[in-house]
Amino acid sequence: MIIPRVHNTLDITCTCIGGLLPESRRTPTVKKCFSMPSLPYCEESTLKHSWDDIARVFWNRYPNPFAKHISSDDVLQRKVVGKKMFSTRLIVKNGVLPKWGEFMFKDTSGKYLVIENSVVDPVKKTITTYTRNVSLTSFSSLEEKCTYKPSADNKGWTVCERSALSSSSVRLLAPQIVSFAMSRYRHSVVATDRGWSFVVNKFEGSPINSVLAALARSGVTKQAKLVRP
Repeated sequence: MIIPRVHNTLDITCTCIGGLLPESRRTPTVKKCFSMPSLPYCEESTLKHSWDDIARVFWNRYPNPFAKHISSDDVLQRKVVGKKMFSTRLIVKNGVLPKWGEFMFKDTSGKYLVIENSVVDPVKKTITTYTRNVSLTSFSSLEEKCTYKPSADNKGWTVCERSALSSSSVRLLAPQIVSFAMSRYRHSVVATDRGWSFVVNKFEGSPINSVLAALARSGVTKQAKLVRP
């Protein structure tokens, strides 16, 4: 059987997130990540918007025309500990299985669930998200970690360090499934960055989320409610 090889074509150096990779496959710095039947992916992209702008629209980035596959998103839990905000969000996405994969599942409605855990630190100016699918896991699993922080080259820009791991436990078809999932993921990354720009421009001039502003000034532990701009 020919195993399809998927490569990260971005000529960059990135750091694989240890929390996503098994101990045996952790590498401190890689240029192109490759492994089967699981496939890690690393990249770094630059958003030409300040970190404050990204934080301002973080919970308002859906819907946007570059994320039409997002059906809905709901906050399941949110709390503030110290000066950090921890949130858990359920995201419903629309997706179509490949024809050769539909025979494995009776439910081909095209909807699947994703859990996003996030940590926002307005003092250090970092937003870290951990995302994983919780449906169709018997077909394929995709875990992602993103860290948004001010660019070292331009304080008015934001760098997103992104690391993902696609895997499948389906015997015989695992390589094809992993290849399909990662190809779709890489395509969505481009749309995600475009979506950020669209939403930032949409909310341009809005005051920064009052909860984040309060966190930057105080370290009181409390439950927090989202205040949309």
